[in-house]
Amino acid sequence: MYIVKDRPQDAFDPFQTVFGYFLHKTAVQIFDVIRYDPLGCIGLGRQNDMFFCDYRLYPFSLEEELNTQLFKRTTRSVEITQEGLIFLNDAKNVLNIITLAKKRFEEPVVDERQFFSIGCHSSNELHLLPEVLRQMADFCPMLYPVFQVVPFQHLYQLLDEEAVDVIIAFQEKGSKKTDGIYKELVQVRITGVLPATHALAERELLDEDDLRTQRLLLLDPQRCPDRLNAVQHGLAAERAVSDLLMCGSADACVTLAKAGFGIAVQPDFPSLRDPALAYIPIKDVEPLSYGAYYKSITGKPLLKAFLQVCKEYFSSMD
Repeated sequence: MYIVKDRPQDAFDPFQTVFGYFLHKTAVQIFDVIRYDPLGCIGLGRQNDMFFCDYRLYPFSLEEELNTQLFKRTTRSVEITQEGLIFLNDAKNVLNIITLAKKRFEEPVVDERQFFSIGCHSSNELHLLPEVLRQMADFCPMLYPVFQVVPFQHLYQLLDEEAVDVIIAFQEKGSKKTDGIYKELVQVRITGVLPATHALAERELLDEDDLRTQRLLLLDPQRCPDRLNAVQHGLAAERAVSDLLMCGSADACVTLAKAGFGIAVQPDFPSLRDPALAYIPIKDVEPLSYGAYYKSITGKPLLKAFLQVCKEYFSSMD
């Protein structure tokens, strides 16, 4: 039997892993023989020294490893215990999984999937993409989208390392985030989000005086685009802390607005609107540029198609 001494428990030994698989397979066969024909197992052992060796030695080692008794042994017979029956069932399931895994790779298969990796800063932005991806899949049936939802600066590092094909995000100003190219897809208004039954829900615009009468639901500055953070900072100036509620995500802001906790200051994407809420533009606040960051479209037909479909889709939202 293959035994490794003085080896850290978390060390990985490929040989022991593979060899252990065949020993476990033999053990399961032994268990079945013992379960249905205890005396036959001993007879079989006398005819086959290798099988007999496994039968006599391996179960003891296994019992020691599992810290439980799998067999009741006497000088005349061997009987499987209830614990042994439970282990036998688990072992059979494991062997079935391993067998299926082996068969999956027995014949080489050509992977025709066309991977396309999309990065964004929040899961909320994924709700903008279903129609875009549906249209892409119409001409590319093997399209295989992969999403990377990553905090701000780390996401741009993925683009620089070409670990994502494209990032959809608000345009960042000031410090340079990436060497990638930015393409604007749509201008997004900043709105006050409040229940449709709210007293201010019928207004065409919300001005500073309107907002000062309400608690503001703002996005955590660490999770907020630079431009939106600047807007939030201006609106929060000279406000009491009790008049501000910082939220960890756009979804959290909107949920609290819907519950009547205040007015959420949020970019307005018409396709994401909730009919139970009103989205009122905030006066004298410039819209934000929302678009795509990428490295190059040369030799990347999926990226080129994505940008084209996005441009058409977001233009229809204006």
